[in-house]
Amino acid sequence: MQQYRNLLPQMANACAAWHQGPLVGTVEELGELMENSMGQALSGYRVLIVEDEPEIAEILATFLEREDARCLVLRDGIEVRDAVWRWHPQLVLLDMKMPKRSGWSVLADLRETHPDLPVMVISALGDDVDKLSGFRLGCDDYVVKPFNPLEIVARAGVLLRRGSVAAPPVATGQGGLRIDRGGFRAFYDDHLLDLTRVEFLLLDALVQVQGRVVSRGFLIDSALGSDAYDRSVDPHISRLRQKLAAVAGPRIGIAAVRGEGYRLDVLG
Repeated sequence: MQQYRNLLPQMANACAAWHQGPLVGTVEELGELMENSMGQALSGYRVLIVEDEPEIAEILATFLEREDARCLVLRDGIEVRDAVWRWHPQLVLLDMKMPKRSGWSVLADLRETHPDLPVMVISALGDDVDKLSGFRLGCDDYVVKPFNPLEIVARAGVLLRRGSVAAPPVATGQGGLRIDRGGFRAFYDDHLLDLTRVEFLLLDALVQVQGRVVSRGFLIDSALGSDAYDRSVDPHISRLRQKLAAVAGPRIGIAAVRGEGYRLDVLG
């Protein structure tokens, strides 16, 4: 990852010019500076990052989340179709060279199934023929590695503002359940649910496919990150159940489906 470490002075200069403050030299410090200087331009947007290099995925997610975007990271293209169906991202950042399913295949599939979903290719394939191939397949932007994370954030903002996929700040479930994604809040009737960030993300993922089973692995990726162990979601689900029961009684429940995952059940 030396190429990204070499970018830090350039990134620091960009941050300093924007903020008119001191230069800084680590990703964490740059993120802090961005948070103070750039605002929350991507607030509420869902960004799917498809990248098999953990360090690169972490850099992308760190900078985007500083702008209050919500990120889901996948390590291979084979999982993209299911994630788009379940998580409804508003932007996809797509690597092209992945072990099981290439970005070329993913891009072609996305253009077939979700033609209005913005896709930014971020790839080490920088030849003109590669870029032209990406645009011919339907990508909305093409960035060559190594990249400046500040530029990715800026380009993401342009695509999201330009695109037809608007950020859905509110989702309403049956039975009075309401999700405010922009404010990271959930309500039952007029009652504000006292949820942690993880509990909110779990509930939001369940609401998206209400009545259908969501796998434990997908819930972990949505709320805890892909590095969490398999059973780590269970205590969070248990506490979420208790908080829902306290305001809704038996009218809202989270059912465990053995060997599959969890399902949100809401009585009309």
